[in-house]
Amino acid sequence: KELRKMFSTFGLPLVLVSDNGSQFTSTIFCQFLSANGVVHKTTAPYHPSSNGQAERYVQTVKKSLRAMEDEGGKIELKLYRLLMQLRQSPNTTGSNSYNLMFGRSVRTHLSLLLPDSKNAQEVTRIVRRQFQVGDRVQARDYTNSRYKWSFGTIMEKESSLLYKVKMDDGSVWRRHVDQLLKCEV
Repeated sequence: KELRKMFSTFGLPLVLVSDNGSQFTSTIFCQFLSANGVVHKTTAPYHPSSNGQAERYVQTVKKSLRAMEDEGGKIELKLYRLLMQLRQSPNTTGSNSYNLMFGRSVRTHLSLLLPDSKNAQEVTRIVRRQFQVGDRVQARDYTNSRYKWSFGTIMEKESSLLYKVKMDDGSVWRRHVDQLLKCEV
């Protein structure tokens, strides 16, 4: 129901990224996305930071709402006020989510007081580990309490951060780059 409402407002997305929760891996959910031409990608198991932006946003909202507990008033009003503030905060691109979505700045009480100024900041890019198909790697092993890492070979690059690894025992695992180490041959 909520996805239908969102899709009717903003259109159908090309890709939807979620964790591996049962509500996102159910047959009904997957059929709904498929029927609407939406590619469903899931994050690597046991790696919530694969969806780090969303996870961080939820943490920020929870922390901010806790800080507002003493103010009194309805939680819904606090949430709307908080979301307005978060949506006008600049992100790593130097713009804010409101501007990116609607192509203009949001008008607030604060914007009436402050002169228009843009702070140009250099954003340093983090160099991520990259692997090629055929690279020998160690992959984080969550199935074995005795060994933390197991050996395998990169089979496929699913995205810039997610790889399929054929393990030495023949099984195939999906792992985030943070869960892989390159082996020197």
